[in-house]
Amino acid sequence: MRLSKRKMSYSIVGISIVLMLLVLVLAQSGLHESGGIVLPAEQVDTGDAEDAGASEGLDVVQITPDTVQPAINTLSRPVTYTRTQSVETFWSGGSGTSVSQVSVSGGRTRIDTPLPDGSICHMLVIGGNAAVWYDDETTWTVLTAEQFTADIAQRMLTYETVRDLPVSDIAEANYQELEGVNCIYVATHADADGYASSYWVSVSSGLLKQAERRCNGELVYRFTAEDTNLAAPEEELFLLPDGSVWNVS
Repeated sequence: MRLSKRKMSYSIVGISIVLMLLVLVLAQSGLHESGGIVLPAEQVDTGDAEDAGASEGLDVVQITPDTVQPAINTLSRPVTYTRTQSVETFWSGGSGTSVSQVSVSGGRTRIDTPLPDGSICHMLVIGGNAAVWYDDETTWTVLTAEQFTADIAQRMLTYETVRDLPVSDIAEANYQELEGVNCIYVATHADADGYASSYWVSVSSGLLKQAERRCNGELVYRFTAEDTNLAAPEEELFLLPDGSVWNVS
């Protein structure tokens, strides 16, 4: 019975990856030049943004749908960090929440997620490959999918997709403070299927702070990240459960 449950859990993880690939297939982004824009490290109260920027001697861009793409292009994610992330999904008559501890070091991402049955799902993502195991198991299953990424494994909308959107698809863009974190805020118009996304990207860390997705105006998804620790995570987090190094070819 235990083995059957594990096999079912691995199947669910594999199916989830495929579903996230379908949901986030538009979250692919290209690289563009930054245009020399400087973003404010701190924002003073709620006064005029231009006055605040001038008082600090910064060449601060005013965020609008026309300028948000080059502004986002000035941001870069840190090479190492650890933080807690939650994903909420909403449907008619209910909702669900998944909370994960995420550790990143270079191209390696470790995701630890407690499950409703009390077990913990561990996932190590390198490139387009994920090694998955549960609790203190010493064996693992490797899952691979075309265009698979660590963002998809985290069920996280990729804010870099905004850089490739036609300006006409951006409904609103500005600076906002979210839980004490200065963010670039971007909201898109609803697409042909009625889906619209909103992003809050931290100016200081370059990481997604929060994101929401709505269908015909109804909230169906919310991503939230807690405070980020930029110190390098322990190397043992990125080992396979038998203690070996995963050399992905």
